[in-house]
Amino acid sequence: MLTHKLLATILILASIAAFRLLFGTLVSRKLGKLVGHGSLTNLVSIILATCLIIFLLYIWNIIPMILSVLAAFGVLGGALAFTLKDIWISNAFAGISLIGSKLIDIGSEVEVGGKRGKVIEMTLTTTKLKTKDGCIIMVPNRKFKEDIVTIIKAPK
Repeated sequence: MLTHKLLATILILASIAAFRLLFGTLVSRKLGKLVGHGSLTNLVSIILATCLIIFLLYIWNIIPMILSVLAAFGVLGGALAFTLKDIWISNAFAGISLIGSKLIDIGSEVEVGGKRGKVIEMTLTTTKLKTKDGCIIMVPNRKFKEDIVTIIKAPK
């Protein structure tokens, strides 16, 4: 069984090299005067090599391993997304509505969650306030939806 796999691997690699050489020669003879004939050779060779490499992965039973690893990463990604749902997604949606609102903009003076300052930057997930004493406070955008917000000075 192992010898069949090794033989198939050697034949496939040799066929990729032979095809590249023969196809490149044929294209350069027939289409040598056209600009980009080398790119055509490369493209066709890459497509063939990709197909044959996928076939080799199938022969060596590597595709099921790759799929199981991808499935594990998918589960981890789903768990991470579920964990970050309340934090990042709620801040992002609040940020979209905050940026779309004309009540609060850069330069506005606001009080949110007991913190007062001038809005100096608004991103998708946070808003930066600069206090009178020069401190910069990063406020999660969901605070603008959850807490009472006092607009002291609206933007012009």
